[in-house]
Amino acid sequence: MMIRQLQTCLAVALIAVATPLRAQNTAAPTPAGALRSAKGQITGIVIDSLNRRYLAGADIVIEGGRAAVETDSLGRFTIDSVIPGTYQVAVFHPILDTLGTAILTKTFRVGPDSSIFVLLAVPSARTLIGRSCRVQTGPYGESAVIGHVNDPETLAPVARAEVSIAWVEIDISKETGLRRYPHLMIDSTDASGAFRICGLPNSTEATLQARRGSAATDEIPISLGENPVELLARTILLSPADARVKSGNAAVSGTVLLEAGWTNAGTRVELVGTRAVAVTNERGEFTMRNLPSGSRVLVIRHVGFVAKILPVDLSSREEKRVAVKLPRFLETMDPVLVLARREAALAKVGFSQRRKTGMGYYMGPERLGQMNPPFVTDLLRQVPGLRVMRSLYGDIITSTRQTGNGCVQYYLDDTPYAEMVPGDINNFVTGKEVMAVEVYQGGLVPPEYSRSGASCITIVLWTRYKIRG
Repeated sequence: MMIRQLQTCLAVALIAVATPLRAQNTAAPTPAGALRSAKGQITGIVIDSLNRRYLAGADIVIEGGRAAVETDSLGRFTIDSVIPGTYQVAVFHPILDTLGTAILTKTFRVGPDSSIFVLLAVPSARTLIGRSCRVQTGPYGESAVIGHVNDPETLAPVARAEVSIAWVEIDISKETGLRRYPHLMIDSTDASGAFRICGLPNSTEATLQARRGSAATDEIPISLGENPVELLARTILLSPADARVKSGNAAVSGTVLLEAGWTNAGTRVELVGTRAVAVTNERGEFTMRNLPSGSRVLVIRHVGFVAKILPVDLSSREEKRVAVKLPRFLETMDPVLVLARREAALAKVGFSQRRKTGMGYYMGPERLGQMNPPFVTDLLRQVPGLRVMRSLYGDIITSTRQTGNGCVQYYLDDTPYAEMVPGDINNFVTGKEVMAVEVYQGGLVPPEYSRSGASCITIVLWTRYKIRG
């Protein structure tokens, strides 16, 4: 019944959208014994047509700020003891701020001992794109990403920032096999910090990044749904500090729960682009402090569970709180299709294409299956140019060629892996879980794995949780 009511409200709300939005209001008979004070009442519902849900947590203000309430989880609100007169109702919410739009009813009259019902709605994706984009249909589709770039500390708009969206289109055919086509679209923010990137495809997984000079955010993962026209609204926090700054006064804390896990301890939480790493306790709690401000990305992973990449907007103004649940990884093996699935997965992540260049050292599933190493460092002993040394905390990888500055950086399933102490890679993933390995010396590192111009040994590990088969 609730779903049917929501669908009905959505249909009505879409019809009612205007600028400013019109409100449906009707005077209802007053039940006996109610509203004896000769004052009126305003009730209503706010619908988020963009995301097809009720708009919870919205601030509802009547004309002149005489009353303010907040919508509940079903978008409902009630304002009692309204003095008879003529009013307008306004709606405020972070989604509306990001969209750069407002919801305001036309004037209506509240009489004594009466109840007025108001139905309001956020405009639909097609309506908002029609207002924001000069050309609604672009080279790739009719969808769009719009929003604002703000300073994380002052919340002031950041003008002349470059905002880019990158995604990869995968084409499979008998003639060419599996091919990857990278795409990039860019816009610049105006004086109000607003940006709009139009003509995007739907059903797309992409990354969003803001940059101005040497300051840059992380690559924020975004997703556009399967509706013919999709609109994503996002506020990005861009710190004026150099992108190479790895610390600050921001903090994030939260809870990571493991699906059907006997304990919630031992999950690693990493802030991409820094050396900030935390491990959850028995209750799944963690805290990370002294972090750089801005729109950043957390990588959350636990062996045997599906890893998650979580965008977070950090600021010293307040500590960010997150709650995550990691589903258990369920591996299914099909003896007939296992080889083809592995090859397709390796091609999809770019392993097969990079191996053809010969710029690094590569080990695939077949060779690793023959080795069956218990530890990651056991399989790395086979790599020319690498040396495995014992330390207090475990095995440390160094180079026999003495290239670069002696640093070693890891990527685990295409995301940076930060060691809490040198040599702790064996404590997080086992050699038997690794399906493929890429090792690059010094200046031979592919662009997608280069960090701030550092010339480090780069070790890329692909596990069975990413390369399924």
